[in-house]
Amino acid sequence: MKLLISVFFASVYGLSIRLLFDFFDGSLGIMSLSFFFLVPFLLGYLTILLLPYKESHTATGAFFKPLLPCLVILVVTMYFNIEGSICWIMAFPILGVFAGIGGVIAFNRKKRRAMIKERWDFEKDDWHKPGSLKISLLFLIPLLAGIIEGDSTSSSKTLTIEKKMELKAAPDAVWNALIENSRSHTGTRRNTLSGMMGFPHHLNTTMRTPSVGGSRVATYEKGLEFVETIKKIEPGRLLILEITTDPSKISRAIMDEHIVIGGDHIKMQEDEYRLEPLSNGGTRLTLSSRFVINTPFNWYAGIWARLLMSDILQEELHSLEHGLTL
Repeated sequence: MKLLISVFFASVYGLSIRLLFDFFDGSLGIMSLSFFFLVPFLLGYLTILLLPYKESHTATGAFFKPLLPCLVILVVTMYFNIEGSICWIMAFPILGVFAGIGGVIAFNRKKRRAMIKERWDFEKDDWHKPGSLKISLLFLIPLLAGIIEGDSTSSSKTLTIEKKMELKAAPDAVWNALIENSRSHTGTRRNTLSGMMGFPHHLNTTMRTPSVGGSRVATYEKGLEFVETIKKIEPGRLLILEITTDPSKISRAIMDEHIVIGGDHIKMQEDEYRLEPLSNGGTRLTLSSRFVINTPFNWYAGIWARLLMSDILQEELHSLEHGLTL
């Protein structure tokens, strides 16, 4: 029962901070060090702090129990469409780890007090003990830290992802498939990581004018579209497309606002198709995509960006391969 009460109050704290960050979006950013690391740390700290010492008697238990309020917050925010599944899948591993670290530190704090035999009643929660005001103020730190941080910790990083495939068709045939007026992707749908995470599947591609300045429109599920302008074209050999997106036209039903393509944190720049003839008469097709991520933790965001973009590029190559076999 005491664990349920602890999880309840920790969950209320986490949800309250999440809503406050959303409410003060102009000065508090969800994609910030304050929210991404400090909030889960304090969430875990609070979970164990509210438990009697004897009920969190191992460091292992103190690490894993804070996962319970994390899961409660996950379910509630997804149910009320506050967060999307893609965002949670990417964020949960690191949030869970820092919540666990906070739990372990709270456990060690209680353990030290028990070892020095302070006049401390471990059967009660810490809200009734000396220092409760200091502890309460501690949990307001993320708001202050978030205001101070602002966008100062964010930085841009350009990433390029490349995928290759050897096709049995000659370069001319591959090129014709690449620039055909309308190409459907519906018959090539595969079980992919991006699909399981909720990213819309590619439906079709329409090439309007195969010349410099011409455009190509890539249509995805849920009404998602990317308009691509031909930047460079060498028939049978090279096609470079500049990508433009309008984040205001991408609803939260399509993509979580924090990872919306063209938004504050990820911007697509260009795709490049390169064709090379092979000695057996086939073609090596290389597809590369260049994009920019902008977060305070590009080292972590970059891992997920590479995984998802590699998945999307591989699906595009398979669709071209499928079209050549029809």
